[in-house]
Amino acid sequence: MLKYRIPSALLLIAVFTLAVWGLYKPYLFWLLPAVACLLVVAGSLEMLRMTGTKGLFKAWTLAASLLILLGGYCFFRYPDFQRIKVVLGFIALLIFTATFLIPLAANRIEGSIQSVSSAFLTLLYIPVPIAMLLGVALIGYTSQKLDGRFFLPYFVAIVKSADIGAYCVGTLFAKSPLGNHKFVPEISPKKSIEGLVGGICLSLAVGILGALYVPNVSDTMLLLGSKIASDPAVGRLAGAAIISLILCLLSIVGDLVESIWKRDSGIKDSGSYVPGMGGILDVADSLLLAAPFMYAITLTLSRF
Repeated sequence: MLKYRIPSALLLIAVFTLAVWGLYKPYLFWLLPAVACLLVVAGSLEMLRMTGTKGLFKAWTLAASLLILLGGYCFFRYPDFQRIKVVLGFIALLIFTATFLIPLAANRIEGSIQSVSSAFLTLLYIPVPIAMLLGVALIGYTSQKLDGRFFLPYFVAIVKSADIGAYCVGTLFAKSPLGNHKFVPEISPKKSIEGLVGGICLSLAVGILGALYVPNVSDTMLLLGSKIASDPAVGRLAGAAIISLILCLLSIVGDLVESIWKRDSGIKDSGSYVPGMGGILDVADSLLLAAPFMYAITLTLSRF
């Protein structure tokens, strides 16, 4: 498992870095939205498989997921183009209404409540948060102070540090004479309290170090520090710690939520797209619930 996990992680990091840093380049701007589209399609397929959604509902949910993502990209990419907002409003209304009408188009009554519910759950859980991640990356189009090429990797690093810290510390204590204390054994038997503490500590460390040394992030967090404390340097550390803790806790909840759904569906991994890691949702679950807060804090910082 580990021999596949490390190469997969390195490849994902390389693609993510290239996509984010190419966003403002005339020849690579398309890469990040293209990667986001692939993530939405693969994640939606995994989610629909877990919920048992098939046929016309499955096809419509995939199409609507892409519409939401591309609509979000246009909204964040062209913030001053007012006509786009009107068009996106009509598209959102179309998606909302059409999802309820699918049972009529499919001429199917049995299971229609579950199918409609799973379609809305998929749309809310996958394309909306991923569109918000694009919003963080594209913040440079609405703010001259913030550069999304620094902020998105900074936030992602904090979230994924919770996974890495929990895995490393949990594995260490599992083999230790001290043993490990189960966190939520009925949901995820391998998660431990020691791993939880390790994930929180690593997230806090990454968040604070990033606030001190990552370009653009450091200056912005110092400005945030001046708003919350008399000493901007102390305020910066406090702000980074609070943001990191919230992101870490959201990532833990996101991981547990997907674990609940997998157990309810009777599957071990959401998919097999990423060798050594499972499916797209197994990799991105900790990011999806944290994404709205990432965008909210980025938008707040851009107002300073």
